[in-house]
Amino acid sequence: MFKKVLIAEDLVWNTQRFEQQLLEAGVEEIVITEYCDDAYLRYIKALKDEKPFDLLIADLSFKQDHRQQNLYSGDELIAAIRKLEEPLKVIVFSMEERLQRIRLLFDDQKINAYVFKSRRSLEDMAEALNAVHHGQRYISPQVAAALGSRENLDIEEYDILLLEAIAKGLSNREISERFKERTIKPNGISSIEKRLSKLRTDFKATNATHLIAVVKDLGLI
Repeated sequence: MFKKVLIAEDLVWNTQRFEQQLLEAGVEEIVITEYCDDAYLRYIKALKDEKPFDLLIADLSFKQDHRQQNLYSGDELIAAIRKLEEPLKVIVFSMEERLQRIRLLFDDQKINAYVFKSRRSLEDMAEALNAVHHGQRYISPQVAAALGSRENLDIEEYDILLLEAIAKGLSNREISERFKERTIKPNGISSIEKRLSKLRTDFKATNATHLIAVVKDLGLI
């Protein structure tokens, strides 16, 4: 089992049960931080001391307060740590239900498990710890079912940006201008129209409003 665990969670009372669970599982050292910046600094210090962490358990959302931060979310914390290219297992513990965000955590940040905050969090965390320890991926059942049912969709990050822009009420011309400003390609009006047409077909939506309703129900935006 893991020997040294770093937890990043701004609601410390959420971690008390997990801390006891980890201790009972044989973890020797647990460090709990309420800010992503603090978690990153503790991780860096552990590397310098040649006593690295085996596991990071991180929430995604952190409430902002008067303190100035460089890392504002669990996503940013994980991305910063991954840039160091050090071996570290990562379990995300969150109420996030947007499937695309969760999918990107696995695909881009190479997290090892996603535990959804719910009444059965303790059971899910126990299963996640065991799975990750044995080199397996774990996703809480209620999220895995929805995620698995959509894994065959040919949807990219570009599509998410496009759908989010449509959801905000932007016209195709406005989206084209915004994408050009941000060097997002393709950004021509014709290309945007073709992509939206494909998305409507893929999601069996009759119009843009219906399309946004469908993807929101699926948790993609």
